[in-house]
Amino acid sequence: MQENDRHTNSYLHDILTFLKSTSGSVTFTDLYNKLKIDIHSNLRLLNALQSNEKIRIQNNLIEYLYTYNIKNKEDLVEIFKNKKEGIELVKLKDNPVDISGFLEDFLILKDNDGSEVVFYNELHIDKLDEELINLWRAVKIPGYQDMLSELNCAGLKSDKNEVVKRKIINKKAKSKKYRRNIKITNTHVKGLDLSGMDDHP
Repeated sequence: MQENDRHTNSYLHDILTFLKSTSGSVTFTDLYNKLKIDIHSNLRLLNALQSNEKIRIQNNLIEYLYTYNIKNKEDLVEIFKNKKEGIELVKLKDNPVDISGFLEDFLILKDNDGSEVVFYNELHIDKLDEELINLWRAVKIPGYQDMLSELNCAGLKSDKNEVVKRKIINKKAKSKKYRRNIKITNTHVKGLDLSGMDDHP
């Protein structure tokens, strides 16, 4: 990034921050008195401001264009009436008025990327009668074994899956049998002459 581009981006950030802190449009003179930035003498900065979709320049007046113009809770509810999905909180905050006090009846969830999304739930649940609450709390749920006993007394048997425990048999490793190589020698008949055995009578 070139030095001029760095300065332009820095000036642009300062101008956007200043415009957000004001209500309505300001003159170039007011901008110079506050930030010491002369837009007329900086063509690169002027072009950057004119091409920015969040800024409107007209007749030497410059104004920040907010995404929303929410002035009260009713305005916020009206926005969600035409929405079937949630709205990112950061987008809703792009508004001239702080909306934090309007979000009491809204649900804020975190998305997968960590961004906060606002949803409006217009369903209102009436509070239960205190007598019904006490009756519900008075209901005692029997333990598992007690419940089985009650079922058996009523002639109802619970299905019990019989678990067959199989004994694991550890197979003994068969030892390899090695055959001994036995060399047969006729040491006990040493000197015996069998050459005549081939001759038949």
